[in-house]
Amino acid sequence: MSSFRLSFAPRGGLLLVVGLFALAAVLALFQVNALLAGSSWLSALLAPDRDDVRQVLVHESLLPRVAMALLCGAALGLAGTLVQQVLRNPLAEPMTLGIFPGAYLALAFYTLYVPSGLPGGRELVALGGGALAVLVVLTLAWPQKLSPMAVILSGMVVNLYCGAISLAMALIHYDLLLGLQIWGGGSLEQAGWQPSSHLAAGLAACMLTVWLVRRPLVLLDSGESTARSLGAKVERTRLIALLVAVVLTALVVAQVGVIGFLGLAAPALARLLGARTLYQRLVGSTCIGAAMLSATDQIVLVLSNTAPLSAHLIPTGTVTSLLGVPLLILMLPRLRNGLATQWKPNWPNSTGFAPSRRWGLAALLLLGLFLSFMVSRSLDGWRIATAAQVSALLFWQLPHTVIAATAGGLLALAGTLLQRATANPMASPDLLGVSSGGALGIVVVVFAMSQPSPTVLFGACLAGSLAALGALLWLGRGAFNPQRLLLVGVAVSAWFQAMVSATLASGDPRAELMLQLVTGSIYYLPPALAWVSAAVMMLGLCLAPLFTRWLEAFSLGEGSAASVGVPVARARLLILLFAGVLTTMATLLVGPLSFVGLLAPHIARFAGARQPLQQLWVASAFGAVLMVVSEWLGRQWVFPEQMPAGLVATLLGGPYLVLLMLYRRKS
Repeated sequence: MSSFRLSFAPRGGLLLVVGLFALAAVLALFQVNALLAGSSWLSALLAPDRDDVRQVLVHESLLPRVAMALLCGAALGLAGTLVQQVLRNPLAEPMTLGIFPGAYLALAFYTLYVPSGLPGGRELVALGGGALAVLVVLTLAWPQKLSPMAVILSGMVVNLYCGAISLAMALIHYDLLLGLQIWGGGSLEQAGWQPSSHLAAGLAACMLTVWLVRRPLVLLDSGESTARSLGAKVERTRLIALLVAVVLTALVVAQVGVIGFLGLAAPALARLLGARTLYQRLVGSTCIGAAMLSATDQIVLVLSNTAPLSAHLIPTGTVTSLLGVPLLILMLPRLRNGLATQWKPNWPNSTGFAPSRRWGLAALLLLGLFLSFMVSRSLDGWRIATAAQVSALLFWQLPHTVIAATAGGLLALAGTLLQRATANPMASPDLLGVSSGGALGIVVVVFAMSQPSPTVLFGACLAGSLAALGALLWLGRGAFNPQRLLLVGVAVSAWFQAMVSATLASGDPRAELMLQLVTGSIYYLPPALAWVSAAVMMLGLCLAPLFTRWLEAFSLGEGSAASVGVPVARARLLILLFAGVLTTMATLLVGPLSFVGLLAPHIARFAGARQPLQQLWVASAFGAVLMVVSEWLGRQWVFPEQMPAGLVATLLGGPYLVLLMLYRRKS
C-alpha cells in the first residue's frame, strides 16, 4: 500500500493538484452564490425547494455539472495512463488513438437512424464505435510493429476521416444533427444526477478491473520479454487494458461528448511532476485529470457568463482539444522509436508513361466532362441531357467544372511537390496541415467581416497557409524528419477540426455558411474566380519545370543531393513555399480536406509517370479528373441536395489512404 501514498509527485506536484481543485471549488462557490442570490445554501445542496428556481438550478444543474467534470476528468486520466502503459507510447490517449471520433461518429449514426433510442443504447453504440476505431488504428500500425509514431499517425488519420464523415452528415442533416453538434463539442451541461451516477458506477467498475490486472500491468514496465518470463500474459493484459480504456471513453462520450486530449495531458503532467511507478501514475493522472477538467469547466462557465460571450455556447471539450494539440506537438521529441525515413508502397516497375496511357488519361478526362455536363438525376430518375439543355445551362455549369478541375490540378501539383521534397509518399497538403491553415484564415475573415471580398478571402487563406508552413518548418528545424513533420501537420489539421466543431457548437447563425465554405462547396464562388484559378493553374504548370532538377536529386537522398550541388535547405524551402501558394488557391476553391493531393501523385506513378516533371503533369491531369468526378457525384449523391466537391473527394480518398498505410513495405 505504500505505493499509493500521495508521494506520487513531489511537493510542487501536490500543490498543483490542490491548487487546481481549490480554483475549481472557489469558482463553483462563486457560481452558487451568484445563482442563489440570498437563498438558503443548505436547502439548495441537500433538499431544494421545488418552488424556488434558484435552488433547483443549483441542485439539479450546477452541482451535477461539477460532479460530471470530476468524473470525466478522472476517467480520461485513467484511460490515458492505461493505453500509454500497454502500448509503451507517451502520446497515446483516447483522442490520438481515434476512440473519441469513432465513438462520436457511431453516436451520430445512432441519433440519425434510431431517433427513439434503446435502453442503454448510447453507451453500447459509443463502445462499439470506439472499439472499431481502435481496431482500425492497430491494424494500420501493425506493419510497423506498433511503433509509437505509427500508432499515433494512424490514430490521427482515423481521427481526420471520422471527422470528415461527421461533417458530411452534419451538412446533409444540419437541422437534425445541430443538437448533436452542440453536445458533441464536449458540453458538460447537466439536468439531473442520473448521468453522473451512471458514469460513477462505470468508473468504479473499471477501477476494480484495473486493480485485478495491476500485477501484469506493472511487469510491462520491464519490457514484454521480461514480463513474459515472469509469468505475465502480455496479450491478455494489453487487451483488457485497451478494453477498459475504450469503455471509459465510451461512457464519457455517451454522457457529455468529446473531451479531447485530456488523456494526454494528465499522464504527461503526472510524469513531469515525479510519478515513476505505475501505481503513482494511475493515481496521479486520475487526480490531475479530475482537477484539470473541473478547473477548466469552471473557467469556461465564468467566461460564458460575461457580456461578450453570453450569446455563445462554449463547449468545455472543445477548449481542451484546442489546448491539447499544442501539447501533443511539444511532446513529439519524446518519441524515440519512429517510422522509417521513407514509406514505399508496392508500385509496379514501369519504363515510363506510354502513349497508350496518355490516350487513356485523355479518355478519362473526357468521361469526367461528359458526366459533369450531360449525366444527371432528376425527379424522374437518371437522364442524359440534350445539346440544347447543355447549352442552356453552360453559363452555370462551365465555371463550376473549371473550378473543380483547376482545384484538383493544383492540389495534385502541390501534393507531388510535397511528396518529392519531403521523401514521404504520404505527404499532401491535407495531411501536412497547409490546407487547414488556409481554411482557418477563411473562417477568421468570415466571422470578422460581414461581406469579405474574394481578394480578402484569398489574402486570409494565403496568410493561414503560409503560417501553417512556417510552423511546420520551425518545428522541423535542425534534423529534418519527414514523419515528425507529417505528424505535426496531421495535428494542425485536427486542431482546425476542433475550431470548426467549436464554431458549429456555438450556435452562431453563420456556422452553416462557414461549414459550406470549409467543406469545399463551389456553388457560392463567383464565375470570375474560375478563370483566375485556371490562370494560376497554368502558371503553376509553367513554373513546375524549374524545380525538377532539385526534385530528381532529392529522390537520391539528402546527402546525394548536396553532393551534386543542390542547396538542400533553400531548395526545400522554395518548393514548400511554391506548394503553399498552390494549396492556398485550391483551399479557397474546395476547402481544406480532399485527399486529392495524396491520391493523384500515386495514381500518376502507378500509371508509369516516375520522372519528376512527367509525374507533375500527369498527376495534375488525374487530380483534375478526380475533382470533376467528385463535383458531379456531389450533385447526384444526395439529390436534390448537393454535397461539396471537396468533401466528396475526402470520402472517396480516405479508403485509399487506409490501403496505402496497410500495404506499405516494412522498413
